[in-house]
Amino acid sequence: MSLEQNCLYSPTPAIIGRGSFGAIYVILGTCIAYKQVLHDGDEHKDDLLKEYLALEYMRLDFNTDSFFAIPRAYAFSDPSSPSNFRPQDVAFSLARRRNKRPLIRPIITPELFAPFPRATFAMDRIQALPSPAADVLRKAFFPPASNSAGPTLCRLYLGKTYPTTPGRFFSSVNFPLDAARYTHLRESVPKIELPELTEVAWGMGESLGRLHFLGGYDARDVEFVLGGDGFSGLSFYLIDFNQMRRWDLTVVSIPTLVQAFFTNDPYYPRPRSQDPLYEQFKSGYMQEFPTDHQHLADAFLEAIETTQAERDSSSSS
Repeated sequence: MSLEQNCLYSPTPAIIGRGSFGAIYVILGTCIAYKQVLHDGDEHKDDLLKEYLALEYMRLDFNTDSFFAIPRAYAFSDPSSPSNFRPQDVAFSLARRRNKRPLIRPIITPELFAPFPRATFAMDRIQALPSPAADVLRKAFFPPASNSAGPTLCRLYLGKTYPTTPGRFFSSVNFPLDAARYTHLRESVPKIELPELTEVAWGMGESLGRLHFLGGYDARDVEFVLGGDGFSGLSFYLIDFNQMRRWDLTVVSIPTLVQAFFTNDPYYPRPRSQDPLYEQFKSGYMQEFPTDHQHLADAFLEAIETTQAERDSSSSS
């Protein structure tokens, strides 16, 4: 999903992201984002509802101790069927700072969806990169003559290498960070204390393992991104779940996972045993499978390693 930079300071929803399926909007003065389908039709509404339910289902697995967080989904609205308003159970278990102060919990009502004519759900807004980090990337990797602002979010592409010199064609939003670019950012803004690249690779494996085993999803077309935290820091998020499919946790269904792995953008380190980032990814993935299901993790990892070896052999011949 690519971002657009024409956000207006207005109560009117401003579009900040658009893909082939839906668009992301924000409203000034709020801390949530809205994802609305681009086209009418039951198929699109059903797919959006599935994504909302996936976020709801996986929330606790990703927003407690995982390296990558997922946006918290708050409510789903379908204007063509007013009765189809689904708020999530969002009661918080925050400790009160004083006895008479009420617990804070987000309240999402149907009126918040009034600006959106098609099926939409509300979720946490991922903040843009803080300006010190964005400045570093812009100066190092944007063409010298570029007047583009940003970047606002970065895609974490640990499975691809980009030229070290700025190219003529680039995306100023959803900017791709390979290993070298990430390392440059980390070393250039030490006060932000970005984690080592090996930790990021481990976190990707952890996330994929949780989607596969705990969620029962193939993780098709999910995105690993780096954004801001609303202050000076950075945050790691896993987003875009509308293309995920269920799988039945059997060895015969492993090819479905392999196909999803390789058709996705190159977020994951390539499955080569000599790659230290892949070894960290592999470790993070395997830990999400209990002993009685470890054979599934082994089968998946063996399959992607074999497929990668075949691709490498084919490209070198």
